[in-house]
Amino acid sequence: MILSRNALAVMLGGGAGAVCRVMIGFAVMEKLPSGFPLGVLCVNVLGGFLMGLLQGWMRRTGNTFATGYCLLGTGFLGGFTTFSTFSLDTFLLYRSGDASLAALNIALNMVLCLCAVWGGYALLAPRPERPTASS
Repeated sequence: MILSRNALAVMLGGGAGAVCRVMIGFAVMEKLPSGFPLGVLCVNVLGGFLMGLLQGWMRRTGNTFATGYCLLGTGFLGGFTTFSTFSLDTFLLYRSGDASLAALNIALNMVLCLCAVWGGYALLAPRPERPTASS
């Protein structure tokens, strides 16, 4: 029963995440048209930040949140972020002769996404207690 509930949560979350990815990605590209895949970059960075928030909240509360994590982490954020489109965009930039933009795309996705996860996690994760002067 739990397996089917978790599978349903992943399916529902993944569908919702994919729809949100398309809507946000297209909106960014419409507002900021360029030869650079800004829509995918924005979605991946936002997804990294949201994953960091989710992980930080889980750490703070001690809640493993199994079905909720299947819905939000694996499902929604798995459908929302996109490594395959990032990879294709990078390949197409390189193939079109723009190796510097391809390298920039790789660097920005890696650095900004990792910083976003760290930032989201740092906002919600418990802070280590500092020793007091009387200790």
